[in-house]
Amino acid sequence: MTTLPMPQPGEIHPQYERAASSENWAGPSLWKEIPYISRLLSLGETLCGCNELPYEGMKRFYQEFEDIMQGQAKIHISAQGPAKLLHLIPSPNQTTFPLQFRHLFYGTLAIESDPVQSKPVLSPPIAQLLAQVCSWLLYMLEQSIFIRGQCQQLDYQVHGPLTKREREILTLMCQGCDQNTIAEELCIAPQTVHKHRQHIYERLDVHCERDAILVAYHVGLFSLVKDVLSQ
Repeated sequence: MTTLPMPQPGEIHPQYERAASSENWAGPSLWKEIPYISRLLSLGETLCGCNELPYEGMKRFYQEFEDIMQGQAKIHISAQGPAKLLHLIPSPNQTTFPLQFRHLFYGTLAIESDPVQSKPVLSPPIAQLLAQVCSWLLYMLEQSIFIRGQCQQLDYQVHGPLTKREREILTLMCQGCDQNTIAEELCIAPQTVHKHRQHIYERLDVHCERDAILVAYHVGLFSLVKDVLSQ
């Protein structure tokens, strides 16, 4: 078994770089494998938007991953962290990558080897990209499950749309601005901000800023990406 560390953005594993230079991985092989990535990204989008229980959502992810990869790659989740990495994959005929998003370690991705040609069944760039995509998907699924779980604890009901000013204040709240900062940003009195905040709470059927932000994000009342880029 060969275990390779996750590269920094833009880097290529040295072992795969050597393999790529000595083998003809371009052409039909790459084009045949690229749809794996596309299907995994579509799967992640679907799962992040569904309302399945955490266990059912992760079980579906594993099942559909196996269907997409057709036995060419497998995901192994470890609760033990990187120190137990070598205990996850006993087969010597696999090349493994850590599934890691920044400091969060999820497990390993094992790429099977072709017994005839004695090399990984996936081309070097696709194998590396697959590990990075799987790491990102696991992180996004974890975030989605966390936010959905927090919102399910709230007994809320949205009572009508927010006004333009309320949406502006809500966006600044989500960016971590306090009442005085919001007042300065919008050139209004702090007491006016307070009144708008109370009205936002009433509209979203919540009683504090944290719950208001969770509910607003969950039901799609704002997008931090759009709001920041539009400033």
